[in-house]
Amino acid sequence: MRKCRQMQNYIKPLIVSLCLLLTGCGTIGLAQEATFESAYENVPEEEPVDIFTSAACGVVEAVDTENSTVTFYLVDRKEQRTFSYDAATLVQDRHGSALTMAQLTLGEVVDIAYNDELSKMGSVVYSMDGFSYDSISNYVLDEGKGTVQIGSDIFGMGNGIKVFSGNEQMELSQILKHDIVSFRGVGSEVVSIIVDKGHGYLKLENDEALIGGWVEVGQTVIQQISDNMLITVPEGSYTVRLTANDIEEYREITVERNKETVIDLGDIEVKKPVNGAVTIQVTPEDAEVYIDDMLVNASYQMRIPLGIHKITAKAEGYDAFSEYFEVTEETTAVKMTLKEASTVSGNASKKTAYTMTVQAPENVEIYQDNLYIGITPVTYEKSPGTHTITLRKSGYETRSYQIVVADDDKDAIYSFPDLIIEGATSQTVSGNNSISGNSANTTGNQTVSGNTLGEASEGQTVSGNALSDQTVSGNN
Repeated sequence: MRKCRQMQNYIKPLIVSLCLLLTGCGTIGLAQEATFESAYENVPEEEPVDIFTSAACGVVEAVDTENSTVTFYLVDRKEQRTFSYDAATLVQDRHGSALTMAQLTLGEVVDIAYNDELSKMGSVVYSMDGFSYDSISNYVLDEGKGTVQIGSDIFGMGNGIKVFSGNEQMELSQILKHDIVSFRGVGSEVVSIIVDKGHGYLKLENDEALIGGWVEVGQTVIQQISDNMLITVPEGSYTVRLTANDIEEYREITVERNKETVIDLGDIEVKKPVNGAVTIQVTPEDAEVYIDDMLVNASYQMRIPLGIHKITAKAEGYDAFSEYFEVTEETTAVKMTLKEASTVSGNASKKTAYTMTVQAPENVEIYQDNLYIGITPVTYEKSPGTHTITLRKSGYETRSYQIVVADDDKDAIYSFPDLIIEGATSQTVSGNNSISGNSANTTGNQTVSGNTLGEASEGQTVSGNALSDQTVSGNN
């Protein structure tokens, strides 16, 4: 009994101590946990780091969705840069609507944010600071002065201007007066041009019965028919009217951009001819030619009634000459060479006719204002003013250029870029126009379109005209 009481005396303090110990540890644990949670909750969250700290205004030059890159021409820095992108890259139009990279239009002016070291984009947004003119036909491009006139507004046009037709980049001189284009600019300068409606080509085959007649392409083109011609036509669908003598034919065509449309006229029933085809070759080439006292254009093949006719040629500094010739059902060729007139006091007569030579690319067909000139290299009579030069070769893409031929006392020489094989990927063109035009027997460089620097008068290098309702070539 005594032993039990002694054990109780030991056990009670032990239990009390154990309880105090356990209670104290629990209190300390709770206190430590509360202190940890309080410290965790009071730590501020870290802000995300913006790595796209560089910004620029640029023109969209190329989009490569396969490699997730976009190439821009940076307007202020006048340099080309390519940046990568990912699914987090922001793409928006002017209205704040989301776009995909594939929806970016080549030639658009955009504001981009990017990381310069990583060459990576954070955002690309259509610029709100730039100006735009959409689907314009009333414009004048003046490469010599470096200006664009849109209606009554005039803007600058630098050497770095970019021109786009579909997914291709092209040269400024490849824009013809028929083309409908959109302009994009920054400040007072146009930085890019987008061709909305370009041009294609119309070729007539088996057209012997219509030589000297007329072809009308809708209300856009009226052209006298000559042998082996190639007509530049705005892209679109048209009713073509062909007339000659008692022939009147209609054809429906669709002209696609940079492609040829062929009309085969071999199915036309030809009545017994009452007119014959006549070609005239006269020296000098600028001589005035009269048939039966009526002035004609000797540059064209013409059709005149069968029978005997009188032809007369006159030129300044030459003696006039007349003769008779007979027109038959076969093509009649007339050649005339005038003799130089006697000069006063022994002074030699001044040269009145100058030439134009297209020397490159070689072995291609050359057309000027839709008329066949020959195979390069070719030299022909120089005609001052604005002209459309078309280059054609089987198996290659046909291309046209608008040039301005100076009205000066010099022969002109032109070289154009090589044609691109059909179906081949075209090369991107950047920087200055690669057309060269030089005048023979002169020193110094020439401007694009063959106008002479320094000696030429101001305003001489205008290229491009406002789109008119009709383009008329040839003579009645």
